Amino acid sequence: MDRLLLGLSTTGVGMLVVFSGLVILIACIYGMTSVTGRKKKQKEQPSPAAVPAPAVKAPAAEPEPEQEDDLSVIAAITAAIAAVWQDEGKDTGFIVRRVRRVQSSTARARAARDEQIYSRL
Repeated sequence: MDRLLLGLSTTGVGMLVVFSGLVILIACIYGMTSVTGRKKKQKEQPSPAAVPAPAVKAPAAEPEPEQEDDLSVIAAITAAIAAVWQDEGKDTGFIVRRVRRVQSSTARARAARDEQIYSRL
């Protein structure tokens, strides 16, 4: 019986310490928000109804990128994915709709992406 009471009291004290720590953390976050003045900036912004709409300009003619190259890249990626999945016996009807280049990614992002890719193989 003594062990049960000791376990319950230890659990109660632990929960009290954790929740009081969370309350202190929340108070610190509110304090830092009020010191930095982020809420003031949001209140100072005029309402959307008070701001006049900007004049609509005709879009400038931009040179169209090489559409043929993009389509061939998408077709190659789709074929590669289909070939891998066909070897595994999966038939999902997967279609690549868009290919986007990823530049300037951090080492952590690259490692996470590699982990996701290689964990499915």
